[in-house]
Amino acid sequence: MSRADVEGFLEAAPVPLGLPAAEVEPRLGKAARVLEKDGHPIGFEYPDRGVWLVVEDGTVSSVSFLVGAAETGAARFTGALPGGLAVTDAPSRVAELYGPPDRSEEVPLPRPPHAKLVLAFYALRAPATVTFAHRTPAPDRLDRIVLSRRAV
Repeated sequence: MSRADVEGFLEAAPVPLGLPAAEVEPRLGKAARVLEKDGHPIGFEYPDRGVWLVVEDGTVSSVSFLVGAAETGAARFTGALPGGLAVTDAPSRVAELYGPPDRSEEVPLPRPPHAKLVLAFYALRAPATVTFAHRTPAPDRLDRIVLSRRAV
């Protein structure tokens, strides 16, 4: 696999980043839940598709490919991901497929003691980033895969 495979996350998303919020449900159907603030949508949940969408400034700003975590009701993205990655793969598979990340960061977690959330960021040619996250001390599964717009 090559580093270029990570670029495929733009095509794997069910809607393009920057899509107006008003066009989400016409394209994907009625969301299981629409989150709103001040009468405007800020998020769409599609657990049956295994994705959650975040809206900022009236457009889709990020797509979360759900990995079956408890906080998402164990919803899981079942579509094809670039390079053959599966949401059930171990975090080590990300580097095998896409090479080293452009940037990584560790964020302390409150529990268990000394646990961290490890974030690996891959910048795409388009103004977007794919972020993979997993927890320590047991990095056996991905906790998050998020495609997000980035400022240009």
